[in-house]
Amino acid sequence: MLATTLRLWLQRRRPRTRAALLVLVLGLAAGSGLLLARPAPSATTRPRPAAPAITPAAAAGDRAARWVTAQVSHGVVVSCDPLMCSALQRHGFPAGNLIVARAGALSPADSGLMVVTAGLQRTLGRRLASVYAPVVLASFGTGPARIEIRAVAPDGTASYLRQFRADLAARKSVGTELLHNPAVQAGQPARQQLSEGDVDSRLVATNGIMAALHRVHLVSFGDRSPGASPGVPLRSVLLYGVTHGVTASTALLGPLRALLLSQHPSYRPAGMRTVRLATGQSALDIWFAAPGPFGLLNASQPLVKISSP
Repeated sequence: MLATTLRLWLQRRRPRTRAALLVLVLGLAAGSGLLLARPAPSATTRPRPAAPAITPAAAAGDRAARWVTAQVSHGVVVSCDPLMCSALQRHGFPAGNLIVARAGALSPADSGLMVVTAGLQRTLGRRLASVYAPVVLASFGTGPARIEIRAVAPDGTASYLRQFRADLAARKSVGTELLHNPAVQAGQPARQQLSEGDVDSRLVATNGIMAALHRVHLVSFGDRSPGASPGVPLRSVLLYGVTHGVTASTALLGPLRALLLSQHPSYRPAGMRTVRLATGQSALDIWFAAPGPFGLLNASQPLVKISSP
């Protein structure tokens, strides 16, 4: 219909005018065809808004919340600012063991640990280390984004540091003694860590438990506390059993696991799993929760009661 109307209209005009108009109409028709043929923009081709960048403080906070949830005993009371307490609860730390620390109403001594963000650092200033919490168990991030997990000193920093140094001395003494046990095998790095007191007192004690019933080989002690203060001990170990000087079968790992689970809660690991070493040997990865207690290696008392599973 459109073509017929245009033809009749052009017939009434002079030839030159008809030619010019015909060119114009054909050009418009072609342009209209291109517009009609062009597909409508789809939702998939439209630019999407960029995801908001994660700030260094948010990244450090997430790592700190994950570490506390995985590494800290869920029976420990933790002080934190409102944002960090929410993150800890979201990651699975018991809400009943979280104390929200607010400016003007801050009493860190009511808790066992503090998660210190920049705001709490500004609020407490020098009192943080000199009065409330002298030792860093782990830290994440740098600069203004730095977050520290600190052990609270309930009886004051002087008393806490005395116990801290005494525990280190006991770990050195008993760790060196453990290396003289013929039922304990250890490579050079593990031997050095034991003799220097780098190993958590609960690991020293439980290695003594296992060696009393089975020969064990200590592969390595691990650090689950990034950015900790000097002297904070290593809380994990890789080990496997040996029989008559040769590597024992994987079946021995079961009795070792059962033996440790039967111990008093102070000496019971927070977690154990079977792993395969690069050599193909199966081993137990054993770790204890933070913070570690003081005084477990008191020489005036029995090291630990060995309980059969």
